[in-house]
Amino acid sequence: MARNLSSLFALRDLRTFPLSAMHVVMGMRLCILYGQAGRDPLPDLAVRLRSMDAARRVERVVRTVQGAWPEHFLIHRPCSMGLTPDEAVIAQLSVAAAEGNEARAAMLLGDMLKRQVIDELFLNLVGAVAAIQQARFQPHRRDA
Repeated sequence: MARNLSSLFALRDLRTFPLSAMHVVMGMRLCILYGQAGRDPLPDLAVRLRSMDAARRVERVVRTVQGAWPEHFLIHRPCSMGLTPDEAVIAQLSVAAAEGNEARAAMLLGDMLKRQVIDELFLNLVGAVAAIQQARFQPHRRDA
């Protein structure tokens, strides 16, 4: 976690992160907004991510975060390229998950969450990022 408030609250741009991290953050935004509206996010998220597996894995990340985050997880609207501090942490965790860097995940969340929750969130993000990357490499099918 950031050690000073100015770096914590500095506006981060979503476009500075790898594509898989961008998809995780955008997917989380959609899951949370759909949940608030009482709608199932999976059908639309699966279309967006081109994979039902990726959609389910992102939803699992959201459930883990919502159950463990010390305060309400703050999001911006889906059209925003700015990141809330919470979203910035998830984007950084997504990069760590893509790199398999569990130590970085522990460093980012160590003062905020219990180790067991950090491990669960990291493993869920590893699966989500892998599924997103897998779906991106599949050819796009068009119905005839």
